[in-house]
Amino acid sequence: MKRIHILILFAFLTVFSACKRFLDIKPNGKTIPKTGEEFAALLHSRLNDLDYGSGSGLIGNVSTVSALEYYSDNLDANLTQYPGGSSIPVYIGAHLNSKQTRYSELYAIIRDCNIIIDNLKSKGTPADNDVMGTAYAIRGFSYYSLLREFCEPFRGDQQVGLALVTEFNMEEKPLRSTYGQTVALIEDDLNKSISYNVKDKLFRFTADVARAYLARLHFWTRNWDKTIVHAAALLQAHPMLDTAAYHKMIQSKNAQQGNTLLRSYIFSDVSSDLAYKSEMGTLKSRPASKEFFDLFTEKENDIRFQLSFGPKRVNEKNFFANVRTDEMCLMLAEAYAHKGDESNALNYLNQIRSKRIAKYQPYTMVNLPEVKAGTISQDANGKPLSPLIQAILNERRKELYGEGDRWFELKRNGCPSFWVAANGRKYTTLPYMYTFPISGVDVQIINGLEQNPGY
Repeated sequence: MKRIHILILFAFLTVFSACKRFLDIKPNGKTIPKTGEEFAALLHSRLNDLDYGSGSGLIGNVSTVSALEYYSDNLDANLTQYPGGSSIPVYIGAHLNSKQTRYSELYAIIRDCNIIIDNLKSKGTPADNDVMGTAYAIRGFSYYSLLREFCEPFRGDQQVGLALVTEFNMEEKPLRSTYGQTVALIEDDLNKSISYNVKDKLFRFTADVARAYLARLHFWTRNWDKTIVHAAALLQAHPMLDTAAYHKMIQSKNAQQGNTLLRSYIFSDVSSDLAYKSEMGTLKSRPASKEFFDLFTEKENDIRFQLSFGPKRVNEKNFFANVRTDEMCLMLAEAYAHKGDESNALNYLNQIRSKRIAKYQPYTMVNLPEVKAGTISQDANGKPLSPLIQAILNERRKELYGEGDRWFELKRNGCPSFWVAANGRKYTTLPYMYTFPISGVDVQIINGLEQNPGY
């Protein structure tokens, strides 16, 4: 495979530079690659981890997705079965310190992208364009991930954003920018990636994947008009699947199928297969919460209910990190709802229900279920939930269960406090815990670098 040859080259470059610090030997031209293929090695080492589900640095794997579910309210920590569930975190507090490693991993990926963007900018062959487009997409993705995980939910452009590094400079120690400046950089990176129109799926982060993350960025920052533009284009290009094809896509262990634009663990090896099997087995030690289980009011008529649960609310769904365009339909429904366009909001809400529920009853503004008390009590704008918004959030919760979404939905919609009981103790997820601590090492060595509240 082409990627294997590139990885061999990357290994050679790594060994060659191991005896000295990268910054020390950069001026001699002995480590910075010269050709598009050599630059591609920096990307393919990361993409290889993505393909085998062996790394969490990019979109994650079954372990990172499962952890996000453990933190949220989809699974019932109070009913964890032991000893099988002994390795499952009770709540987010058990993992907060480890998130600093995630912070460093994402900035290491940004460093690799900066090396490519700084040094390949004058090239112009199709292969070079694929490398540049992918580098911009991955840098934009990495900053987007840092924004969601290490910055508070969006309230305005002047709130605290990220430390922005856009060139390879080992001595640069920037302070945190504003939220608006961070969003502008991510948007610019993803738009530049789209302009390179990467189509070679070997690079994974194609133009459509970059557009999907652009839609997600605008959705996160409540830019409903731009969300609609990008989400609608993707949904039209990659429409939702009917029941049989949907079932095959969701329950596929490895293959990227249907309207999935990107997913991890598309190749098998002994290590990744064992990790997958172990994680899926462990998941059975924590059943779904009754609140979540009861959202499936159509029960067996809903294909998602059939895929999700076995006896005693035990998980049956294949967990995997991915991007698929069904999410775009839900984003469109919510974006139109926030704009006050009930007709279009209901249209997209009913579209996804029609694909998932046999003999479904279309929602109207008259027959929407009443708002029920749950973990989320306010919407992304801080307003009390309306029947329409709650119906959309409920469909999103059902559709994207097991795909790492619910934790960020809790964060996006008010950072609600909730508690679980385990080992005779009460464990409370507090609002500040939705925003993870940035690297303590960086805070110590960079004078004036602001740590997140609560840490």
